[in-house]
Amino acid sequence: MAADLGDPKTPASPPAPPKRFFRKSVEVLEEEERGERGGDPGPRGDPRLGGGEEGEEEAEMKAVATSPGGRFLKFDIELGRGAFKTVFKGFDTDTWVEVAWCELQDRKLTKAEQQRFKEEAEMLKGLQHPNIVRFYDSWESSLRGKKCIVLVTELMTSGTLKTYLKRFKVMKPKVLRSWCRQILKGLQFLHTRTPPIIHRDLKCDNIFITGPTGSVKIGDLGLATLMRTSFAKSVIGTPEFMAPEMYEERYDESVDVYAFGMCMLEMGTSEYPYSECQNAAQIYRKVTSGIKPASFHKVSDPEVKEIIEGCIRQNKAERLSIRDLLDHAFFAEDTGLRVELAEDDAGLDPALALRLWVEDPKKLKGKHKDNEAIEFSFNLEADVPEEVAYEMVKSGFFHESDSKAVAKSIRDRLALVRKTRERKQAESRGGPEGRGGPENEEPEVDQHVRQQLLREQPPATPGETPKSPPPQMSPVPAVSPRRPSSSGGTHRDPRTGCPPLCHHW
Repeated sequence: MAADLGDPKTPASPPAPPKRFFRKSVEVLEEEERGERGGDPGPRGDPRLGGGEEGEEEAEMKAVATSPGGRFLKFDIELGRGAFKTVFKGFDTDTWVEVAWCELQDRKLTKAEQQRFKEEAEMLKGLQHPNIVRFYDSWESSLRGKKCIVLVTELMTSGTLKTYLKRFKVMKPKVLRSWCRQILKGLQFLHTRTPPIIHRDLKCDNIFITGPTGSVKIGDLGLATLMRTSFAKSVIGTPEFMAPEMYEERYDESVDVYAFGMCMLEMGTSEYPYSECQNAAQIYRKVTSGIKPASFHKVSDPEVKEIIEGCIRQNKAERLSIRDLLDHAFFAEDTGLRVELAEDDAGLDPALALRLWVEDPKKLKGKHKDNEAIEFSFNLEADVPEEVAYEMVKSGFFHESDSKAVAKSIRDRLALVRKTRERKQAESRGGPEGRGGPENEEPEVDQHVRQQLLREQPPATPGETPKSPPPQMSPVPAVSPRRPSSSGGTHRDPRTGCPPLCHHW
């Protein structure tokens, strides 16, 4: 006997009205959770079309094209247009989810290039990660008598990082940290595939925001693959975000690290890298000479500046890896806490001056205000993060249930300090390999690229001379710390001889 799932007196709803009502409810939800939810039961009207809801729904329900297998439908609703692509709203009849239908101008691929693109497109279909835009399908089609390539991807309706920066100008540190961490997780996923997948054209224009949840996704993977295939004999990418070795066409995953650094620079300054340059030739000369963008010197946060510098080093062997970046204390999972150096670390004294910031009181059990700081000392040879965290609990700064989060924040910062000290010691014993070597030589750019870049090249600008190789990272304190007060019966730590362990600022 079937289970009673509702009030037996309530009559069953007829088939047609629920479908119409369900579309309506999804429309309301999507206005509140734009780009957040999947599994939409059907397409909805685009508010930019006008003419009322009925007109929008009628226009949208008239498919103007279908995929070869009939799974995907194209509606005559344009969502965006670029130099050689146009994006329309589409619909997946298998899952009842709206998708993006992207039409690209014919790149005149050879049979070998077509086969290569099909193979790579098949690989992209299998990629599923919360920080990667889904790639569903691709095929060749005919558009107004001309061949074109159609890509079908996940529909992102909340814009890109680029549009966000244009709208808000200033990005809060917490948002910067969270979005950068998500980008890194997406890149790590791509780079750990077999074989590794390199994006090659990462920039703020193709990093998409999913909605008020604050999550971001790396997109345009299929487009980057097609561009690389169709321009196999020349340099492709966006000059402002291209690592120097890309001009030589001998590169690996580190080109995505370089591009990530440029994205972080744009996110931190709201200024496009190398915006001071007038053309691609000027950008090329600066990039291959190791000259950083002018906006790099406008980064106010020393820790952010340090990370960017570690990503955009001219010598790829000296760049940070994705793993290094994810292990960096700056990108640690958000616990509402952040530990930083309160003083410069010379690398000799085991005693450190640290500062712990309470950035999100809602994540903690104790009572705190936004951006409250606690200064304390830590001895690398004698102290243990868990014990220091427990002392903070006993001192009344934190609730006992927060001690694990406090200890983890301290441990993350100490790991970075030790790594930085080890690198400095290695440099003092002879310096990193490759410094003063090939990175200072002009890259061997093929004739095609050289002619392409130098065609509009203006005379050299005075003062635009090659710089020495980028300096190594070194921690810089955000502000000078306030010393804990010695009045009121305070004591010195018997193990370290340091001032009082905690000082509430």
